[in-house]
Amino acid sequence: MLQIKTPEIYVNEPGAINSLGSLVSLYGKRALIIWSKTARKVTEEAVIESLGVQRIHYMEYRFEGYPTLEKAEDIVAIAIGNSIDILIAIGGGRVIDTVKAAGDISSIPVVSVPTIAATCAAWAALSVLYTEEGDFHHFRHNRQSPKLIVADTKILSEAPSRFLRAGVVDTLAKWYETSIHQSDSFSYLNSVHSARLAFDFLGDHGAGVIEASANKKVDDNTVKAVDAILFLAGDVGSYAGDKAYSGFAHPFYHSSRIIKETRGTLHGEMVSFGLIMQAVLEKKSKDQIKAIVKKFQELKVAFTLEEIGISDQAESKLKIISDRIYKVFPDLLLLEGNTDDRAIIDAAFEADAYVKSVKEEREKVYG
Repeated sequence: MLQIKTPEIYVNEPGAINSLGSLVSLYGKRALIIWSKTARKVTEEAVIESLGVQRIHYMEYRFEGYPTLEKAEDIVAIAIGNSIDILIAIGGGRVIDTVKAAGDISSIPVVSVPTIAATCAAWAALSVLYTEEGDFHHFRHNRQSPKLIVADTKILSEAPSRFLRAGVVDTLAKWYETSIHQSDSFSYLNSVHSARLAFDFLGDHGAGVIEASANKKVDDNTVKAVDAILFLAGDVGSYAGDKAYSGFAHPFYHSSRIIKETRGTLHGEMVSFGLIMQAVLEKKSKDQIKAIVKKFQELKVAFTLEEIGISDQAESKLKIISDRIYKVFPDLLLLEGNTDDRAIIDAAFEADAYVKSVKEEREKVYG
């Protein structure tokens, strides 16, 4: 059975935040705004003015920490207790995933306003939920995506470039991971085509967009890059058929969060290391793997084990991650039939060696 879960309205342009009120008014007049301290600082003036023009009553919920089911339930209680008819999530993936879960529980429509372009969370119908300490807990497959996405390209481009770099590599991952599984279903082919379109654009223009945003420059390619990260990457997961794609990088990310020291590493940063591991596990040639690492080096997202938080007692930490991958993701196609319990551990050390080798080569050339 094919299920399609997409937003009703998607807006991506510089200054989009100023139209928030008129767009929100299509869904309700009593809003609960859920935002982080940083997101509030960046958007408060425009948000309050825009809602005020439309006479939308609002309450605020200050989000801190990790996206948990408990926080989602707190938001639901506040919303129902105050007759809220629209939930507005402003911030990064943690805020948005929590609010999507709250919307699913309460059947209150959700508006997502991303302030960083680090993942496709603003679009996806999925909520990734954690423990209060920051370990991955479970996926919540929500019944629908946010009704409305308001992506202000100016705000997104002015966020620290680390987030945009992470978003670029997380989007590249959609192609690397979808290409492992082969199917003739329309849902799979649609996902692959969206993933490839995003991959080709960001492969050609991603580094330039990151450089432009660091210089506070917003152009057509910036808008397209945000479309690739939010719309195209989100579209990859919008069509849920009988089988999902089965790459390795995202399971590696989710499973790695059991190690406390990895939690300061962004989603996309951990995914980038997982993609190099995936190439090793796929038994790609040395030249193919080095090409991937060099691309990530260009985007400044090629990391060693130490840089992603796995240094002291690396062997034992990787064993913990490996065991968790096999337990939580037992149907991972890449590991199907693999009886070598060291496969993941060895792939991590090999990926680390590739990154170090490419960095050393670069230093010899550029000093």
